[in-house]
Amino acid sequence: MTYFKSKRIRCTLLCLLCHFFLVGNSSAQSEYIIINNLEIFGNKKTKSDLILREMDLKVNDTIHIASVSARFERNEKLLMNTGLFNLVKINIKNWNENAQSIDLAIEVVESWYIFPLPIFNLADRNLNVWWSEFNGSLKRVNYGMRFVYVNFSGNKDNLKLTLQGCYTRRILLQYERPYINRRKTIGITGRYFFDHRREFAFETRNNKQNFYKNQEQINYRSAKAILSMHFRPKVEGFHEWLIKYERNVVTDSILDYNPRFFNGKSRLKYFEIDYVFRRERRDNRFYPIKGNYLETEIQKLGLGIFNNLNKLYTSLSYAHYFPISERLNLEMRIKGQREWIRGQHPYFGLEALGYGEDYVRGYEFYVIDGSDFLLSRNSLRFKFFDRLFDLKKKMPVKSYRLFPVTLWLTFNADIGKSYNYLFNEDNAFNNRWLFGKGIGLDLVLYYKYAFQIEYSINHLNEKGVFLHIRSDF
Repeated sequence: MTYFKSKRIRCTLLCLLCHFFLVGNSSAQSEYIIINNLEIFGNKKTKSDLILREMDLKVNDTIHIASVSARFERNEKLLMNTGLFNLVKINIKNWNENAQSIDLAIEVVESWYIFPLPIFNLADRNLNVWWSEFNGSLKRVNYGMRFVYVNFSGNKDNLKLTLQGCYTRRILLQYERPYINRRKTIGITGRYFFDHRREFAFETRNNKQNFYKNQEQINYRSAKAILSMHFRPKVEGFHEWLIKYERNVVTDSILDYNPRFFNGKSRLKYFEIDYVFRRERRDNRFYPIKGNYLETEIQKLGLGIFNNLNKLYTSLSYAHYFPISERLNLEMRIKGQREWIRGQHPYFGLEALGYGEDYVRGYEFYVIDGSDFLLSRNSLRFKFFDRLFDLKKKMPVKSYRLFPVTLWLTFNADIGKSYNYLFNEDNAFNNRWLFGKGIGLDLVLYYKYAFQIEYSINHLNEKGVFLHIRSDF
């Protein structure tokens, strides 16, 4: 028997349950029910105790009848946010009228866990820079293979191996174990990788990166070893402590182009320690509709061992999602960073706006380096298409046969500023407020893959169509 019930069946069960308790028994106690048992179905790989750890429904919990549906929905989303499942449904299996207790069935459809994935990604900051400024050159593409074993032992642990060539040669090995103790609150991650490049950005002029290149030799070598421990006492809260060793070597001739790249040296090595706290209250971390997210970080680069770097950063990120109606919602995100030790830092590591998700829309072709920055990104989003397709045997992988597709029309407005007291020559966007606005189309697949097409305008009245793949912040 399957427990993937439709919403109509679930509502009928809940209505019958509420009718029995509220009409058949008038006592205040009858307004509550007790969870007698939790049964999990469909988890061929994932351990049942891990699934129970990710939920806030437990055996012997007492639930008010009026909140049953909301609690089911919340726990379905908590399990979906693990990224381990394509579909989750929680339904009532049995209820005991005399004991006022229920048995719950949690049925999951697991994702495909073994991914031998080809690598074909861009060396440039985004697709727009690669296509417009470098004519879509295949020489600026990384290719290779990434072997990912998600849920390696059924405990949400991941094993990754990357073999990459072309623009950046990289070998990476990583293992992540989210829980190593019985209470499932402490986890560890180990990672080692090295990069070799013939070309790298050595300065910023007119808020554009200039690249040093010599195709006859490797001009940039980097190696990193990272060990981290994280503590997750509850579903929403996450603490992480990290120590990293990094070693970078560039060709000696870079001193003729930018002697401050490593502050007069061709080698830079340092230790780094970080502390990160995250609080996750979004309904879906890949494309949220409601809830909020908080992240704060303290980062110390240089521990006095090599005397190459001495930096202390703090950063704060916050996002809030306001559902206005079933189809309309507002997304507001803000992020700030500050560097507390003012010194003659090298050009290396002064990345602020224009990298990753830290950009003002309309300025995708620019970088605004600095030690401090503030960024606010806002979108009013309207859902005009939402459909679940059943691909059946057309999709050979069973876990992906149910194919949800959602389309959103977005209206965007961003503001940001980066403070730079070190490298301001010929960089007019430094130390000033930047404004961007526009409209966009977001395509969301499987509730966790989001692709964005945006038409944006910046303060110079420059217009353009920009493509992005959304991350989870």
